[in-house]
Amino acid sequence: MRIFSLLFLAVLLGACSGVEQLDSPLVGGERDAHGCITSAGYTYSQLRRQCLRPWEEGIRLSAATTQGVPLASGAYVLLSDDGTQAELFWALGPAMVLERAFTAQGPYWQKDGVRLERQPQGWKLYKGERLLFQADNPPAEAN
Repeated sequence: MRIFSLLFLAVLLGACSGVEQLDSPLVGGERDAHGCITSAGYTYSQLRRQCLRPWEEGIRLSAATTQGVPLASGAYVLLSDDGTQAELFWALGPAMVLERAFTAQGPYWQKDGVRLERQPQGWKLYKGERLLFQADNPPAEAN
């Protein structure tokens, strides 16, 4: 009888140790310093002060073709509500907030040698003088 009691106690303790494992972090639930679930594509937006997926809310810029060789990645831009800032998400570096200025050709946003231009035909993103990304304006709706 004593052996049966010890065996029952061992099984019970083994079951309890399995419950503790349920409290361990789930795979794919990693969060960054702001609490964004990076494995689900969320990143923190400084402009919106929340976690978001840039491709769901931003303007998509496609890689520009340079000397016949397209760049391997794209970029996304979010504008502040008042348009004075543009937040850039790209694989070439960390996200950054660009500040707006104006020229005779129209508005542009810049920081650290990165320049985003809004032109009548669309968007262009430069690093120095090199065009990296661009997006055409959507075509006019048919009447």
